[in-house]
Amino acid sequence: MARQGAALAALIDSELGSAAPPASLRILDVACGIGTQALALAARGFHVTARDTSAGAIARLRREADARGLAVDAAVADMRAVAKTVTAPFDVVLALDNAVPHLLRDADIELAFRQFHTVLRPGGALLCSVRDYDKIERGVPTTFTYGERRRGAEVLRPRQEWTWEGATHYRVAFIIDRDGPAAPTTLVHAVTRYYAISVTRLLELMARAGFVSCRRVDEATYQPILIGRAAPSG
Repeated sequence: MARQGAALAALIDSELGSAAPPASLRILDVACGIGTQALALAARGFHVTARDTSAGAIARLRREADARGLAVDAAVADMRAVAKTVTAPFDVVLALDNAVPHLLRDADIELAFRQFHTVLRPGGALLCSVRDYDKIERGVPTTFTYGERRRGAEVLRPRQEWTWEGATHYRVAFIIDRDGPAAPTTLVHAVTRYYAISVTRLLELMARAGFVSCRRVDEATYQPILIGRAAPSG
């Protein structure tokens, strides 16, 4: 969280300028999950509003914010209708951790981008981190392993298993197996779907939704970040 917060703060500073201190900036995280980025930015002094479709994730974020003494406006909302759940305008909208490709059609992604554009102030920025699907071999079942995590006598082994539905959509099973004193067990088995949309197409949809200066930035975080700006007034 601290690393991602630092990376995002630096990127926001480079986009909006160091003349704008964190305490003066309003950030909307439209796919906040349990608060990995929202909490880190709130800890740095930003005014953070957080939305997610998962009520469980929002409840966890609220508990984590309370435990840290942080003020985060957190509530359940679909990113395709987020504008009606917040009080605009915002300086920055975040859609991170490959959240946008959970939307399975171009029309839904463009609708979400239009919502993000609606709540941004003139000159504000959208930061959207995504997986680079141009580097993925499509149509081939794949397993990604993520090493081991140890908790006392237990060893946790997380992995993802991808199963393709044609060339553009796939299912991901996120699995955590647990080794311990008893027989091995599966602790987590969650399945979701993704749209393997290219960065080029995402940038096109951002532009269609009204964003200007749309571009890709690499190496700021662990995924490429797509940046679009709301046109300045005047």
